[in-house]
Amino acid sequence: MGDPESVPIWSKVSLPHCVNAEDAVDPDVNYYQGPMWYKTTLEINNPHKNGRTILHFEGAGQKTKVYVYMTLVAEHVGGYDEWDADITEAVAEFRKNDSLVKRFKGKIPVSVRCDNSRDLEMMPSDLSDFTIYGGLYRYVDLMYQPEIYLTNVFAKPTIDANGKNAKLNVMFSLNTPNYNGKQIQIKLLDTKGKEVASLSKNISTADTSCDISVKQPSLWSPENPNLYQLEVRLVDGNVISSNIGFRNFVFEDHGPFILNGKRLLLKGTHRHEDHAGVGAAMTEDMMREEMILMKSMGVNFIRLGHYQQSSIILNLCDSLGIIVWEEIPWCRGGLGNEVYQQQGKRMLTNMIHQHYNHPSIIIWGLGNENDWPGDFTTFDNEAIRTYMKELNVLAHRLDTT
Repeated sequence: MGDPESVPIWSKVSLPHCVNAEDAVDPDVNYYQGPMWYKTTLEINNPHKNGRTILHFEGAGQKTKVYVYMTLVAEHVGGYDEWDADITEAVAEFRKNDSLVKRFKGKIPVSVRCDNSRDLEMMPSDLSDFTIYGGLYRYVDLMYQPEIYLTNVFAKPTIDANGKNAKLNVMFSLNTPNYNGKQIQIKLLDTKGKEVASLSKNISTADTSCDISVKQPSLWSPENPNLYQLEVRLVDGNVISSNIGFRNFVFEDHGPFILNGKRLLLKGTHRHEDHAGVGAAMTEDMMREEMILMKSMGVNFIRLGHYQQSSIILNLCDSLGIIVWEEIPWCRGGLGNEVYQQQGKRMLTNMIHQHYNHPSIIIWGLGNENDWPGDFTTFDNEAIRTYMKELNVLAHRLDTT
């Protein structure tokens, strides 16, 4: 089960691909749950001296292993968060074998094993009211990074009470603490592409931040989803660009929802990331058509249930002006052991880190119907409440807004 070269039969597919594209909507059969393999050969030429070669997975269901030829290089549990497999050393080691290089004509063989089998120690539960899809149903990207590179950029915009002035706190981190002499350059472009702020600074710590002042910001709202472009550049390194928005909101105690100082009635729906004929491997055109239809029918709010969804959807919500509630896949079944609970905390952390900059998001959801027993021999309401409190503390620590 762990040897990609032993799989006897292959069929050609294109990514994104879902193994349950047809059986998940067939009422007469149970949909397939089990292992599946993907393989390809890659031409790899990293232009950076001592650079890192990364396979970036935008989502793979549900437990995944990545191999360079027969060498296991990465494992991941979770079908909805994004993650990286660094194949740098494995590629270098493969190239030392002349017979293998000749056999694969200089290309690098990569295999990926996905598995959506029922697993009591994995979120989500099989008792969830949605299909636990399998496959590489979101994009896989081959990325070349320099030796030292930016890994994360977090933008925290705040505006004053009258909306006339704003401050943008920009936090960033790198893949290594060994970056003496490196410099960061930051630019902020307004909704028309005009540069409204910029700065440069030398990096002094692994996770650092800086503040930018913005006068008369154009606020983000469902009626006017104004987006700014933030560009953070590591000199002699990489660039991370992110769309951000300036807005403030509050749920008043026993009162209405307030956005940018005005009452807003939230009118919305719920969304799962699948479609007949493709399962979870929705195309960008399908996603765009779906979200535009929602907007045209008057939706200004959506709950993305019950798992972290594609960044394509979040980008569409940002640009169309649809407010978002996004949550982790702790759905029904009860509460598992420490491995299960740590997995939920990691999923929550990844979701917030990866979607932090989206102005459309106002709620980080901690789960769905968690008082639903069934997976485990014991069902402890108090333990579920305690774990929910722990997730709540973690979410507020990761996002203080």
